[in-house]
Amino acid sequence: MNRDKKANKYDEVERFHGHQCPGLAIGIRASELALRELGEGDGDEELVCISETDMCGVDAIQYMTNCTLGKGNLVLHHYGKVAFTFYRRRDGKGVRMVLRPNLNMEMDREEYRLYLLKAPLEELFELGAPREELPPKAFRENTLICAGCGEGTMESMTRNMDGEVYCLPCYRERHGER
Repeated sequence: MNRDKKANKYDEVERFHGHQCPGLAIGIRASELALRELGEGDGDEELVCISETDMCGVDAIQYMTNCTLGKGNLVLHHYGKVAFTFYRRRDGKGVRMVLRPNLNMEMDREEYRLYLLKAPLEELFELGAPREELPPKAFRENTLICAGCGEGTMESMTRNMDGEVYCLPCYRERHGER
């Protein structure tokens, strides 16, 4: 990607997210690395991302790779690690990338953000094999009506109590769990 096109892409991602920050820069660069390693997806569910953090960079990943929570090809496992696993569905090829520790030891926030955007990708991330399996494609579930609140709920997110179906909040309220 040429420099002007790259700068425009960064601007678009920043507008989508709402501000500039090091976390967003990490997501931009992780997306670039994933696209370099696996190629462009089909815009639907060809690329899959398992994110081990819920930081700002996830917005960049959604914008740049078309991996989204709504389509089910962005999976969040909040382990508190700045690590992302990307898969290409058609052949199962995957790569896990982890941000190298201690990159910003002497930099202020803006210096760190600019460093992240300009440094070679190999300097930023350690690459390795995926640790988790490729998640299955999203599927449509039956909707069941909760006996407590009357709202429709995905079947897998309900509990059966005394022969009645409850959504998780209503079940917890009745069952005393938090």
